[in-house]
Amino acid sequence: MKKFKKGSVESFDENWKKRPESFYNHFSTNPSNQIQFAFKNHYEVFNKLIFNKKKVYDVLEVGCGRGSLSSFFAHSGHKCTLLDISSEVIEIAKKIFKLNNHNANFVIGDVERMNFKDNSYDVVFSIGLMEHFKEIEKSIQEQLRVLRPGGTLFLY
Repeated sequence: MKKFKKGSVESFDENWKKRPESFYNHFSTNPSNQIQFAFKNHYEVFNKLIFNKKKVYDVLEVGCGRGSLSSFFAHSGHKCTLLDISSEVIEIAKKIFKLNNHNANFVIGDVERMNFKDNSYDVVFSIGLMEHFKEIEKSIQEQLRVLRPGGTLFLY
């Protein structure tokens, strides 16, 4: 049995490989359960708060997991980039996006050291990422670095 350091990339990869719900798709335009309903409603709220319907936004989801909320953004025509440190979950997100006919860029990387130019994105967000850090300052600074002036950062 492998011994992983708690919170290591290897343990995240192994977890994504083994869990049957890893491939569960939270995206649905017609929700059939509470989680799908919640994600659809989250998107609708964020859409009203953030997006001008006449503009296509460059959106970055950090610590993307399956990319559930990004699926809604992609479905609405925004240009999405999904970043996660786990190569396993990036592969899962790619399969889910392909299944839903959504387009995105998928990047394996660390939120504390992102390989993106300054001021690259209109919207940068994460869901359930900050809880994995003892000190969140570096992560937040890096997300602000890639955010365009006047852009929106939301950490959920």
